[in-house]
Amino acid sequence: MIARAALALLALVAAPVAAREAKSIAPGVWLIEGGFEAGRQPDGNSVLIEGPDGLLLVDTGRHASHAAKVEAVIAARGKPLVRIVNTHWHLDHVSGNLALKAKHPRVRVSASDAIDEALTGFLKRSADSARLALEAGKIPEPMASEVRGDLATFVRGQELRPDDVVRGSGVIGAGGRKVELHIARHATTAGDVWLYDPESRVLVAGDLVTDPVPFLDTACPDGWRKALDELAAKPFATLVPGHGQPMSRDLFIQWKQSFAAFLDCARGTQKTTYCTAAWYDGRTSNMTPAADKLRILTMADYYVGRVRSGELDKNCPK
Repeated sequence: MIARAALALLALVAAPVAAREAKSIAPGVWLIEGGFEAGRQPDGNSVLIEGPDGLLLVDTGRHASHAAKVEAVIAARGKPLVRIVNTHWHLDHVSGNLALKAKHPRVRVSASDAIDEALTGFLKRSADSARLALEAGKIPEPMASEVRGDLATFVRGQELRPDDVVRGSGVIGAGGRKVELHIARHATTAGDVWLYDPESRVLVAGDLVTDPVPFLDTACPDGWRKALDELAAKPFATLVPGHGQPMSRDLFIQWKQSFAAFLDCARGTQKTTYCTAAWYDGRTSNMTPAADKLRILTMADYYVGRVRSGELDKNCPK
């Protein structure tokens, strides 16, 4: 009786905190927003789905502060966390796994096997480069502290491997609630998992959809474009991107069209500034503070350069 009373008190204390940290986007579905502030490494969005007997979490962010928000929302629901789904292996979507698995040792993680190649490829190259930059004093604080945090996560990279590898489309249980998992190969990364919840008609896209720009660092552009067609084929009402605010179907279609136009422009002969200005005007001019305009245009410029350099071709199947 005392234990039950203590749990009830904990839920009462956690509820106001959780209300601040989560946004209800459908019955039994909550968004814990990530961040993309200037001068900081980003956190991807997290989504919590509640079933009758437990909770499923999609993506876990990067920073300890984001994991703490997720934990507050979990505590407020008063049900066990039974499953984590990682949409892809970028550290701003998986780093929180370490703390959450320690807190919930029985939770199982579902993700693609793309983490295997990442640990010996992109993530290793990034870690090696970061160590050299830190040693040379080329990264100022507070970014240096964030980079050290990423390196600490990379050292524990084997712990990021999934318990259950997603190799194709299928249905899994989210604490008694059935949801669909799908995989897109060679899109934003070598393996992008996305989730569709038929009960709420919410689709969680991971970085297959992102604002304020598409993050093409590890992408195969044509595979990404194909994956967007697969998302569009689902009868979703709300789409949660990996970064940015939830979208209606109409807003997603606009994003999809803007993405295709951005790629086509980047592969053409127009000046880089034309492509980036078109992206900004079409996607972000009405939804982004004016102070962020230069940062968005700079990022878009960089990705046009990545496309034109041919560097992204290596991410596509031969």
